[in-house]
Amino acid sequence: MIPTPERSRQILQMRRAGVPRREVALRFKLSPNRISQLEQRDKADKSMAERRAKLRDAIRAADDPEKVWPVTDLADAIGLTGATKNRLLDPFLETRKREISLRELMDMCLERPVEDMDFSMAPLSRICGIGKWGFWSVVNGLTDMGLGSRCNEEWQKTLAKVKQQSRITRATPYSSPVS
Repeated sequence: MIPTPERSRQILQMRRAGVPRREVALRFKLSPNRISQLEQRDKADKSMAERRAKLRDAIRAADDPEKVWPVTDLADAIGLTGATKNRLLDPFLETRKREISLRELMDMCLERPVEDMDFSMAPLSRICGIGKWGFWSVVNGLTDMGLGSRCNEEWQKTLAKVKQQSRITRATPYSSPVS
């Protein structure tokens, strides 16, 4: 059996070469509707990749940690999965806050004392449904994104604090490699 990513690649390649959907469906023992779904998903993925690239270019060009961006744009630029993106957006939708600066997002990764409690926690981790995978996907997304020289410098300082607070001394499944 062909692994799914390879099979999907072959299906899309055949469709781009002009092979009729029904013929492709018969060859892979799928319905023509499933072939159509794969094509639509591929189109959506390409569109999101283009959007992400444009957003990242704009963020790099601005290179201003205080500049505010639509929260959805930052989430898309970081490359969050759908579930993590939705959970991140929830508190902003509730408060009707539509924009956030990179500095605010960076600060959400740093632990702060929790009101009326005897412990500290990053505001990002306090968002219901984010969890440690979501937290680290935001951290890794900011790390891998290339924010511009000034913003990268700010992020590297913040990242060092995040790793210190998380007691990370080496790479983990959740974190980017320690520099």
